[in-house]
Amino acid sequence: MSKQNNDLKSKIDTYLSGSDHEKFLAICRQKRKTRSEIAREAIRWYLDFVEQGKEHKNEAELAKNIKNMTDRICGMLARQGAQTGTLFELAWQNHVENKMQDRFVAAANQVKARMRKRLEEDEKAVAERMSKVIQNDDSKA
Repeated sequence: MSKQNNDLKSKIDTYLSGSDHEKFLAICRQKRKTRSEIAREAIRWYLDFVEQGKEHKNEAELAKNIKNMTDRICGMLARQGAQTGTLFELAWQNHVENKMQDRFVAAANQVKARMRKRLEEDEKAVAERMSKVIQNDDSKA
């Protein structure tokens, strides 16, 4: 960014937390610029960022990613429900005809336990993917 010292018109005062202030001073030393120069650059960068609508793009991208993940989860649940319902109906019809109630109940309980385990694994995978999306969006901001 070019220096525009000739048209400086106003002064801004602000407070930073101790850790933010230390980071700020470290950047000033690293860039070998004054605190005012770095603050001016940061404010100008932010103004350009807002003016170009980038903050809205990031929010829109995050919303799109959340919607895609939600759609995927709903699709997984719908498929599992249809498959489970079909198998349940077939098994129920077989149990009635062959009088195998104890075996049917045991099988149904075993399937429920497997589904719970699989659901927990799916939830973990989705949570990991979601945290990556959020971390990527935070790092872009």
